[in-house]
Amino acid sequence: MTVPSDPNDDAPRRLLQPAPGAELPPSLRPLGGAAPDALRAMIAAEIQAALDREFARFLGAAAHERTPERRGVRNGTRARRLVTRVGRLVLRVPRDRASLFEPTVFARYQRHEQALIAVLAECYLQGVSTRKVRRVVETLCGERVSASLVSAATRRLDTALAAWRARRLDAHAMPYLIVDAHYERIRREGQVLSTAVLWVVGVRDDGYREYLGCWLGSAESAPSWGAVFRELAARGLRGVRYVVSDEHLGLRAALTRYWPAAVHQRCQVHYLRNALAKVTTPARQQALLAGLRDVWAAPTRAEAERRGAALAGALRPALPPVADWLAATLGETLGFYALPEAEARRRLRTTNALEREHEEVRRRTRVARVFPNEASYLRLATALAADRNDTWAKRRYIALQPDPAPTDSKPVRRRRRPA
Repeated sequence: MTVPSDPNDDAPRRLLQPAPGAELPPSLRPLGGAAPDALRAMIAAEIQAALDREFARFLGAAAHERTPERRGVRNGTRARRLVTRVGRLVLRVPRDRASLFEPTVFARYQRHEQALIAVLAECYLQGVSTRKVRRVVETLCGERVSASLVSAATRRLDTALAAWRARRLDAHAMPYLIVDAHYERIRREGQVLSTAVLWVVGVRDDGYREYLGCWLGSAESAPSWGAVFRELAARGLRGVRYVVSDEHLGLRAALTRYWPAAVHQRCQVHYLRNALAKVTTPARQQALLAGLRDVWAAPTRAEAERRGAALAGALRPALPPVADWLAATLGETLGFYALPEAEARRRLRTTNALEREHEEVRRRTRVARVFPNEASYLRLATALAADRNDTWAKRRYIALQPDPAPTDSKPVRRRRRPA
């Protein structure tokens, strides 16, 4: 009997992939957290049969068969343990004397199903601790996985994530940028140090927003932000007209160097916190809060500047240092009046959008507490940012259309005809 050779037969690969929408019958569903022996034995038998068929095609002859197409000699089998989603499978991998046969079900040194490895990586990215991942796998598969296996599973993402961080940005102009940073505990230079995580979100000329990247620095400084903006410019970032961020001298110096014509907007929420910290009594804090809100609600920048001067003058008799500070810095919070769209003026006067994203990132990173190295944190942060971009691509963030110019003409009202 001659064994037919079908180079397009990928049955061994399909055996380890669940059919779309497939559901196990009640008699074969996992009971008590472990896969039934009947299901595990059935899958092992099918994979073993696929291995035997693949080996026969490789040799060009079945067992005990002599054919002119034979390309080798059988040399027994070797045991192979493969941990899958239904538990451990013990397989007998056929061998030839030249040791040339490589099954397509798994690689030479593979000990775990690729789908299981992908699940481990996804659990890590979703913020599940390594301890919980190990517990879940042990409950479902009856096998314990090591922390190093979880780490190895996530390292498989590094190539794709590095390419994402280096992608070109010249497909769209980015008129608006939201820039902010927060701090994480990462092991660097042989000790655990507070490390600045620098984020930049861009709003494209079509109104959609996206993360442009994630960077690590020892602190928020002119060199660290300069490195960020230099990389963005090299990747093709163009059309920057407006940047909103917290007040940081290093950031503003770097911004002036790379996009000197861009309007800088100081985050009003951060500014409000700084202002309230300069006043002690609750009554004066409420008065200052109401005064700043009134300034920012002005219809034009000229009116906002007039209200700001009036607020500083009212505070000067009792709080001269606060009045001087307002007079010197309040104009930094009025850059949003340069935006032509009302929706953009509302959304881009603070960094709140990015602050909310920081909370989501911290929810994931809080599980790890301390990251063993910079690469491990960048891996997680980049994956979260890329996933967030996919979500943002489904909905426009800002409709970038200038508001219509005001007109003095009154709308024409139609008279109702008498019944």
